[in-house]
Amino acid sequence: MTHRRCPIPLESLDASAQDFSAAVGLPPAVYADPGFFAFEREAVFGHEWICVGRSDQIAEVGDFFTITVAGEPLIVARGTDGEINVMSSVCQHRGMCVTAPAQRPPSEWFELPPETSGNCRTFRCPYDWWTYDLDGRLVGAPEMGETTGFSRSDISLPRLRTELWKGFVFVNFDDEAPPLSPRLVKLDEVLANYHVDDMITVEPETVPGLPFNWKIMVENFMEGYHPDRLHKGIHDFAPSRNAWYAPFEEGDAAMYGAMGATIPDGGFNPTQKAIFPIIPTLTETERWRMLFAYVPPSLLMGFQPDSAFWFTVQPVSESSHTLTMAYIFPPSTLEVPLFGELLGAAIHGVELFNNQDLPTNTAVQRGMGSRFAPRGRYSWQESVLAQFNTWLVGRYRAEDRRAAAAVPA
Repeated sequence: MTHRRCPIPLESLDASAQDFSAAVGLPPAVYADPGFFAFEREAVFGHEWICVGRSDQIAEVGDFFTITVAGEPLIVARGTDGEINVMSSVCQHRGMCVTAPAQRPPSEWFELPPETSGNCRTFRCPYDWWTYDLDGRLVGAPEMGETTGFSRSDISLPRLRTELWKGFVFVNFDDEAPPLSPRLVKLDEVLANYHVDDMITVEPETVPGLPFNWKIMVENFMEGYHPDRLHKGIHDFAPSRNAWYAPFEEGDAAMYGAMGATIPDGGFNPTQKAIFPIIPTLTETERWRMLFAYVPPSLLMGFQPDSAFWFTVQPVSESSHTLTMAYIFPPSTLEVPLFGELLGAAIHGVELFNNQDLPTNTAVQRGMGSRFAPRGRYSWQESVLAQFNTWLVGRYRAEDRRAAAAVPA
């Protein structure tokens, strides 16, 4: 771990970390400068709880998937005791990723190993066949008997702190970070009637290499200002004038808000209406809104009267990130006749929004690299962005303090 001082003046961030009525956007460098990205990756992703997916993606013993978080290749696996383990994929012999294929086409030699998933009982490094069990313990190391003091029991894949919240799996590289769940009590209350813990993940999709900064994705997902404009027509049932955001206080671990609908039981699909059975425990008020929540830095969630969807963002560089997205449903919804066809319509609805959002976000990234890039003012419909800024600036300042303390006197 390398602590870095903030590469831009900290005082330049203060104008962004205040109420939306006075705040301006973050400095363009936080979206476009490689040096700032290196600082930010440790400041934010090195110390906060990162969502890596849902527990039902690895429902059975031996189920696993891999993911790269803050440049670190990780394995998320269901152990023999039924518990979820998150550990480094880096073999403790020569450093190869144990989940990387040993043989690949020449055209892929210089690419990073793709993320993968499956079911197994051990992970074996393709290089020298060092083998680890589902808990990361070394159980096989060929021809090491003549190495003085070598003991398999001393070696294991490094494990990360892991926490489950409503079926989502979170990890943290910082052993001193405070637990996540106690700081999500406010959001727990808002989500109580959705029973997110019981929902089932369907059709997760990972899109690598989206060509814009991860924060641009977050901002676009959460703010309610652009839907009336960019999404005119397909978003009319939940207009920007009905945007609302909960107060955000120091110590909170989530931001959330809603878009009030003009009809009950709306949906983000071509019909603009719910196409699955309505979640029966929702109140009348909940059936007249679309709820959005963010557990920074990585988990974005949207809630409709009939379903929910989640996105995770994993930064790759100052100008790219990997996005994973999936729907979640009550278990009974999966038994609905023609569920697959209805799901296709729902996915098509998301594609309609992505076809507008993704090119727009790419153009924002290009603009942030311009000498004319602004630090614009916010509408009340973007007040959540000032909350996000405040959260970020707090993490930037904390990392700068850690870096300063690490410098010898």
